[in-house]
Amino acid sequence: MKNDDYLENLLGAFATAVSSSVDAQVNELGGRSLNHEAALVTVYNHPDEGIDTLSKVLNLSHSGAVRLVDTLEKEALLERKQSPKDARAVILRVTKKGKDRAVAVLSARSGVLADAVALLNAEQKSHVTPIIEALLSSMTDNRMNARRICRMCDEGVCRPLGCPVENSIPE
Repeated sequence: MKNDDYLENLLGAFATAVSSSVDAQVNELGGRSLNHEAALVTVYNHPDEGIDTLSKVLNLSHSGAVRLVDTLEKEALLERKQSPKDARAVILRVTKKGKDRAVAVLSARSGVLADAVALLNAEQKSHVTPIIEALLSSMTDNRMNARRICRMCDEGVCRPLGCPVENSIPE
């Protein structure tokens, strides 16, 4: 068996290749940065959260998250609403245009990943799936880290199966 450095390098190269391909597909949609699109997908997946949560998920300063939300709002992709739980708080929701955009981004990401997975045969897929589940489940210990990992996920795919990232969070 080859050493761990080799495996780590392969995983890093694979992650970079996938990320670059997703970025290229998003650019073809006329998108902005992946952070811009990740913000939209995050709000799409978790409506009614505030800017503070978004800033933590994207690892941005509060002012950086406010500027990003301002941009998304000007583009009519997001809207701020008064929280029904706290009149002083603001929550975020995608607009119809924002939902369509988030779905397009998730579709572009899915296409890149489907192309990669299609290169594997059924036996390889059956071996790789539990390995990736184990790796992902070991990478988080709290809800915010889980949201950060899954910020570009199509959560509708994993939720019915049991997301390995969210399921690994201690209660």
